[in-house]
Amino acid sequence: MNIGFAGTPVFAATILDALLASKHDVSLVLTQPGRPAGRGRRVRPGPVESLSLGQGLVVHAPTDLRGVETRLEPLDVLVVAAYGLLLPKRVLTAPRFGCINVHASLLPRWRGASPIEHAILHGDNETGVSIMRITSRLDAGPVYRQATLPLTNKSTTSSVTEALAQLGGIEIVKVLDHAEDDALDEPQPQAESQASYAPRLSNEAAQINWRGSAIQIERHIRAFHGRGMAFTTLQLPDRNVRIRVLEAKLVERDGSPGQVLAAESEPVIGCGQNALALRTIQLSIGKGRAMSGTDAVNGFAYLWRSGTRFENPEVLQDA
Repeated sequence: MNIGFAGTPVFAATILDALLASKHDVSLVLTQPGRPAGRGRRVRPGPVESLSLGQGLVVHAPTDLRGVETRLEPLDVLVVAAYGLLLPKRVLTAPRFGCINVHASLLPRWRGASPIEHAILHGDNETGVSIMRITSRLDAGPVYRQATLPLTNKSTTSSVTEALAQLGGIEIVKVLDHAEDDALDEPQPQAESQASYAPRLSNEAAQINWRGSAIQIERHIRAFHGRGMAFTTLQLPDRNVRIRVLEAKLVERDGSPGQVLAAESEPVIGCGQNALALRTIQLSIGKGRAMSGTDAVNGFAYLWRSGTRFENPEVLQDA
């Protein structure tokens, strides 16, 4: 098949790599423009653009999609994965067989921008990928294939994103390979009554609210691992210290939410129910590197005095 691809981050680049290794011809790539990065704030191409240019592909990075349909009309299908722009109807109907999305959830559960994070936040036992036809309604199109990935108490957004990208690459190639008489199989409609939504999470949403239970907060930490990291703030007389929490462990101990209960081998912080031991953290002071909770206790003992209390946001986040 003559296919195009639309995507931007590493998740999408992994899927594009699978398509390039298949028997299908990727003749065009759409991606979002590069963004300033690093200390010099130089504009750098995203992962999909970098991969595409290295493979000698035709790459377009429009800021909007007006007129792009003319480039898509020669295609059999446009494959989309984490592109970041909504496709207007004229784009959806431009390729011969329309547009297909690789979505990181088991639709109709977790339609929307942050399906992996919400699956972890809500304690789902599994997630997966859905290969679906894109329609005008958000992630509501019929589904060609699905594949499942188990979730454990070690799953993070970072690890799940990587695993689902690999799985998504396998499944989209299967959909294209299974095309008979130069046409795709008929997809199956979603069960609307079972739909749930995963709205985009803001950077501020990463702040830990210690009034939640230790189970909720531990999920919160894993859900933001890979997208800015969960954080908490300590107000000192001369400055605020932001602490990113990369890993934590449930401790069956009660105490006031946000209060340091112990600082022996690791800092232990009280939650709304039980407590959490901070196993790996990153401080906004010192060298700013990730360190074990033990090293944090040894190197910054004044942060973990018994009774010290971390800030709570005003609104308890839904988890």
